[in-house]
Amino acid sequence: MKQKITGYHLDNENHWVAELKCGHNQHVRHDPPWSIRDWVTTPEGRASRIGIELNCIRCDEAGRAVAAAIIIEAKSQFLASYENAGISGLCEEGRLEAALGSLDSLPLDSILERALKPDPTQN
Repeated sequence: MKQKITGYHLDNENHWVAELKCGHNQHVRHDPPWSIRDWVTTPEGRASRIGIELNCIRCDEAGRAVAAAIIIEAKSQFLASYENAGISGLCEEGRLEAALGSLDSLPLDSILERALKPDPTQN
């Protein structure tokens, strides 16, 4: 997910870190030949990049976690509703209609909260 650079700071090893609008940080090293970013070595160079967008890997990871959590919850709710509709005696078409309709009431707020909850086992 693209996020704008809002500022910079040095990490504990004196490497430049871009501060992104989303609140995440990303290293922007000038480490030839692996990464060529000579602009990061001067205040003027860094200032010239304020506002440009970098791909935020942490936002990408969060987006994938949310999507996966929604898919898991939707499958579970769909199957439970389909089975309950069958127990209630609905025909196949009615079971499918009931199961699909149940997806409208997915608890998105709680799914998001669980999916984005920080993992205490990771730093």
